Amino acid sequence: MAEKDNILFSEQQIAALNARDLDRYLTRIDDSYVGQSETSPGPIRGREGVRQNLEGLIKAFPDLQIEIEQILASGDSVVTRMRATGTHQGSFAGIAPTGKSISMQACSVVEIRNGKAVRGRLYADNATLFQQLGVLSLPKA
Repeated sequence: MAEKDNILFSEQQIAALNARDLDRYLTRIDDSYVGQSETSPGPIRGREGVRQNLEGLIKAFPDLQIEIEQILASGDSVVTRMRATGTHQGSFAGIAPTGKSISMQACSVVEIRNGKAVRGRLYADNATLFQQLGVLSLPKA
């Protein structure tokens, strides 16, 4: 795919997540997909793994919204820098619901082949997330 197509791919995937249209999101995930995230207990494999991961995220943050801050594409890879906001209403990464609002930045790197994601890695500011949820305290500078 051309780099402009990969940028459009990322924009459409985030729009599908914000609309809670997981079926549309999953049509662009290859059967061989492998994803990683620090808050996932292991690799996220295939469409079903992606579905389970996203359903858990949406259950934990039912009002989750993702705002694109920047998208860069190079070859088969697209990097999306984003801000996520939401309210912690369900268990997430072993943390019971707190009812607290979160706002954090993250960056995803996705490899796309034949119009489908085959590999992905989410890098997120989990320290900020866990501070906002009240489970991590860092010393003041």
